[in-house]
Amino acid sequence: MVSIKDVAKHAGVSISAVSKTLNGYSDVSEATRKKILQAAQELNYSPNMLAKNLKHKVTKTIALIISNFEQANGKDGVMFQIMSGVYAAATQFRYEVVIYTRSLSEQQDKSYWQFCKDHKIAGVVISGLRTTDPYFEDLVGSDIPCVVIDADTVGPHAGSVITDNLTAARQAVKYLIGKGHREIGMINGHKYATVSIVRQQGYREALEEAGIEYIPSRVVEADYSEEQAYNLAESYITENPHLTAVFVASDLMAIGFMNRCRELGLQIPGNISIMGFDDIVLSSYTTPKLSTISQDFAGIGYSALEQVVKMLENNTPGYHKILPFKIVDRETIMLL
Repeated sequence: MVSIKDVAKHAGVSISAVSKTLNGYSDVSEATRKKILQAAQELNYSPNMLAKNLKHKVTKTIALIISNFEQANGKDGVMFQIMSGVYAAATQFRYEVVIYTRSLSEQQDKSYWQFCKDHKIAGVVISGLRTTDPYFEDLVGSDIPCVVIDADTVGPHAGSVITDNLTAARQAVKYLIGKGHREIGMINGHKYATVSIVRQQGYREALEEAGIEYIPSRVVEADYSEEQAYNLAESYITENPHLTAVFVASDLMAIGFMNRCRELGLQIPGNISIMGFDDIVLSSYTTPKLSTISQDFAGIGYSALEQVVKMLENNTPGYHKILPFKIVDRETIMLL
């Protein structure tokens, strides 16, 4: 079995430096800390994190960190569903969950790793992380078990949980094609989200598999904002007059887009069909009711915390878990 002494020898540093790094002390240089973490990874050094935390009087507490909190929108109910899943798992495995909100300014001041060490956190679930986050790599390489929602991240103590976005987007567009649509546009979120990149890939693949030309200008971004989707609707329709259907990467954006289309005198689905993504509660109350891709957000939250517990108690490495989806066809897709 690999010991802390082996890690110190491999990294060319003292045992004391390794101990301080693995236990979160701040009086170790960043260069030394990275060297030690790399050595630990190369040697597959995996101490029992739960035992180590208990030794240092850390309770069985897992943090749910909501990153970019100032940009979060509670209207879609997604975060509440994720939280419900996290708490269900915490109850099942007898852990305490605390919620921390992180704004962009706070993230610039302190890394996730140091943040969790300061608060004596055993493990962490993170939601809302962007690929541009300055501490993304720092998080993956840390010794605190963590699981990132809506990302593809794996490390010695890091994992991720996500819906099968590629297949979901591909199937959503194929569903529209199966209804006779060939002029299909897409309203995406933003290029810094893993889910946006993958959903656009699925959109493109579905078109090309059906022998339909992929036209980049038909893909626009609305930052997962209902308001932005509403505001771009008129120019988007004007610039793409031949569209018969639009695949929208979130239900909130779909709702904003639909509202503006109705104001412009367009009938849904008579003039244009809409396929959303998420299946938020509001999607079944729109007029007409929104057809969409349903995600199991509570299941995502549950799976994320469950994975953290496995890393803590069983010394298992992090892994990437992909959850299924389903198509919910309501009233916004017309058969041509």
